[in-house]
Amino acid sequence: MNGSQIIVEMLQQYGVNVIFGVPGDTSIPLYEALHDKGGAIRHVMARDERSASFMADAYARLSHKPGVCECPSGAGPLYALPGIAEANASSIPVILITSDIPLSGEGKKTITELDCQRLFAPVTKWSSQIKQVDKLPETIRRVFRIATTGRPGAIHLAIPQEVLTGVYTGSPKDLYAEADCCSYPAYRTRGSRKSLETLTGHLEKAQRPVIIAGGGTKHSQAGDEILQLAKMLNAPVVTTISGQGILADHHEMALGVIGDNGFHPHAHQAVEQGDVLLYIGCKMGSVSTINWQMPSPQQEQIILQIDLDPELLANNYRNTHSVAGDAKLVLQDLIALLKINHFKANQTFWIDELNRSRRQFWSASEAVLHSTTVPLKPQRVVHALNQRISANAVIIADAGTPTPHISRYLRLQGRNATFIIPRAYGGLGYAVPALVGAHFARPDAQLVGLFGDGSLGMSAGEIETLARLKIPAVLMHFNNGCFGWIKALQALHAKEKFYSVDFCPTDPAKVAEGFGVKALRIQTADELEAGLDMAFAMETPVFLDIVSESEVSELPPVFTWQKAAEKNKKPIVHT
Repeated sequence: MNGSQIIVEMLQQYGVNVIFGVPGDTSIPLYEALHDKGGAIRHVMARDERSASFMADAYARLSHKPGVCECPSGAGPLYALPGIAEANASSIPVILITSDIPLSGEGKKTITELDCQRLFAPVTKWSSQIKQVDKLPETIRRVFRIATTGRPGAIHLAIPQEVLTGVYTGSPKDLYAEADCCSYPAYRTRGSRKSLETLTGHLEKAQRPVIIAGGGTKHSQAGDEILQLAKMLNAPVVTTISGQGILADHHEMALGVIGDNGFHPHAHQAVEQGDVLLYIGCKMGSVSTINWQMPSPQQEQIILQIDLDPELLANNYRNTHSVAGDAKLVLQDLIALLKINHFKANQTFWIDELNRSRRQFWSASEAVLHSTTVPLKPQRVVHALNQRISANAVIIADAGTPTPHISRYLRLQGRNATFIIPRAYGGLGYAVPALVGAHFARPDAQLVGLFGDGSLGMSAGEIETLARLKIPAVLMHFNNGCFGWIKALQALHAKEKFYSVDFCPTDPAKVAEGFGVKALRIQTADELEAGLDMAFAMETPVFLDIVSESEVSELPPVFTWQKAAEKNKKPIVHT
């Protein structure tokens, strides 16, 4: 066996059944090995390397298995860098294999020569170059072990031509996988008994406890434990954007999203009024805390934190108590230790009060959710989507225009429904390729992608990939003719001196049709309703080009933007 065959064999041992990538000169031996395996591992061709890394990222988020992508030397790694960085910062185990130039060509200005190990070192959990064929089995085991254990993250492995084509002389007995590292999180850890007892003591004394669930709770698959703890404590659950969907949105304990972007006022109310705040799998970063101003610094509150990564504990707040460990295991132990046998009456009244605030919020939103004005309001678009998504929906959104409206108005129908959005670096162009990865992770899911003009410009090529693979996905394009997020910031902070944010008039529906996708241009509420009905009935991708209102004419629900608008005495049309 040569090195490429060893790689494919090891990947198969780890249960890898799909690889996302782009072909290139240096990857020929690897592709031959994949071909000769007879389809045991499917290769999905992306239209660029960044898209391939986004596909692997979405696949990993939904399958709870490491996502694998590959690219050739030179420009390939440069293009893949943003997706790998996003996965690593989001604690997603994505493994990038870069086929590289021959070792004999190093330092000779060989075409596409690039020090990929150094390139990826700052944005991965581990970046390495392997130089001996016989080291492949143990190195690949190390790759999967590092990717899936502790705080999961992205891995880069550069493999030169001599290793891809060289003959393996090691023992066949070394070709095995470490079974525990085929999925993540692997080798879960739990807090000490003493630390858990301290945490329990604080919660048992709480009068108004609040659970704040971050993205780590979804990675840990701790939804059942979150719900059980919430019921035991009679505690409302609020989430960050990354944690959205950990409980079904209709549940009385699920108060909604906190933070700057697309927040729910009643969720903020819970955080401000709570006497004990339990953060779980939450970095407590700038967005979820509104630049560390929520909870208010003046508040006298007990702050508790559970996180897999000890480096994040008490990193941004003076915690009362912290526990390092996997969210699911720590919560299981915590539930076993709690001795609360009845709900406290004042807590019940408080939950009722918060739910009254929630009902008032949704009642006040009725007008905008059913608006028939043109251009269509994004809120109206999300509401129409809510009427059609199932309990098995996977909703993927890009950063920018859709974010605040989706995080505020999206109503997931059940625990098997989920919402994905890249929150580490907020790069555009994620949603369309991510639908491809989502399909291979959850082929039975109802797939929906939401994105704006700027995102489409960075990922339009992957519409062809969706068409080629006949992936049944509903593509919802918010067409407001500009980089809406940046234009809104220029309106708020640059006295409406708009500069380099507007696009020329285009017809994206025709672009999608050119890629072989059914497409409609949507301008009215009636067209929206009919278009969504048609799209969800199809078994192939459908592109809906929805002419929507800009963030400039109607300020979206971003907390700091609303405060800036109040300071500038600008009207907020809807909050």
